[in-house]
Amino acid sequence: MTLSETLAKFGQEHLTQFADELAPGERQQLEQQLLGIDFLQLQRLIDGRDAPSNWGDLAARAEPPPAVRLDQPHPTLTPEAAQAAGEAALRSGRVGMILVAGGQGTRLGFDLPKGMYPVGPISHRTLFQMHCDRLLAVMRRYGTSIPLFLMTSPATDAETRKYFDENNRCGLAEDQLTIFCQGMMPAVDAKTGKVLRASKGSLALSPDGHGGLVAAMARHGCLAAAEQAGIDQFYYAQVDNPKTQ
Repeated sequence: MTLSETLAKFGQEHLTQFADELAPGERQQLEQQLLGIDFLQLQRLIDGRDAPSNWGDLAARAEPPPAVRLDQPHPTLTPEAAQAAGEAALRSGRVGMILVAGGQGTRLGFDLPKGMYPVGPISHRTLFQMHCDRLLAVMRRYGTSIPLFLMTSPATDAETRKYFDENNRCGLAEDQLTIFCQGMMPAVDAKTGKVLRASKGSLALSPDGHGGLVAAMARHGCLAAAEQAGIDQFYYAQVDNPKTQ
């Protein structure tokens, strides 16, 4: 199905009505934005936005996540055994780290990615450096390599890549750092479901948030790379919380 056919199928033909007025570069940018939209998923979201949720049915179908309660009188796994299992996974190279860093430091009065904020009171180390220092310390402690998968946003991607290039990847080896950008979702008119434009040659887009993490990792080949490396567990952290490791 061509792009024009897709737009017609979902009633979004208006998005290319000014295509003939655009310069070649602008037309290419618009086309790339349109090709990046899953219109079927978008239509499902639009159709279901007013549908009431049957929470009882959802609860009945839900499966509890794998978890271990350590406060039971006779737990099946002791805290010591749980720690030993985690350390074994680290030593065997089965663990990777995910760091979500799509936010800007606007609320901090900082016009760069939040991860570049110099939070160290004396050292002025950035949040990025603190995360990487802690990760490197864990690697040394367990004699292993832990790849870092760092998710940016369109607003922070270029500056983040530049920062790591200029700072020797904060001590990480080249094969220990993968930077990828989160997905985008178009803004739509609440009444009509029509996708909104920011200009004649650009859509009104917003990052799809933490919920789009797994899809973004799959789209950029991160999950395939992790599987090939034997990684089956991830540690997840947000860039503005450097004390979670």
